[in-house]
Amino acid sequence: MNNLGLFGFLLLAVVVSAFIFSVGAIAVLLVRNLITRRPIGTGLGTWLFYPMIATVLIAGLVGSQLYARNKGIDEYTTVKWLNILITASFVFGYAGKRFWRFRTEWTLWAGLGILLLVHFVVLSRLHWQKASYFWLILVVGVPELAFVYFVLRLTLNARGALTEQDPR
Repeated sequence: MNNLGLFGFLLLAVVVSAFIFSVGAIAVLLVRNLITRRPIGTGLGTWLFYPMIATVLIAGLVGSQLYARNKGIDEYTTVKWLNILITASFVFGYAGKRFWRFRTEWTLWAGLGILLLVHFVVLSRLHWQKASYFWLILVVGVPELAFVYFVLRLTLNARGALTEQDPR
């Protein structure tokens, strides 16, 4: 019997489930493309990319939880930092998507970098009463996302980068 350990077993389970999902998704995509008379390969890369990203995220989050438990790190600390990372991914992922057309402007990256640093400093200093803050994205993330949009619009508007054709 192989000695994969808990993380290896979990990773194997996630990879197998992603493979099974991909096989089913490809079959659905092919049938949809045949029915709508699109070329067979339309959208295939996207449909394969999503399970791969999900597999990496699940393995990373669960792996970090198992690693912390193995090293004796308190669950409170682990869950707190996972929640902070997930909230940062949500907020700055959407902000990056929204302002991606300004990716060549150094002010966008400077603003995102400063706001990301403030995000980690402020949320790490907050005293949490318990570790199960799964709703942190709603309570902190949505207002923070509005604030990040506001600051980036001010920064980019001051330089005249936004135009009247800017979708809202």
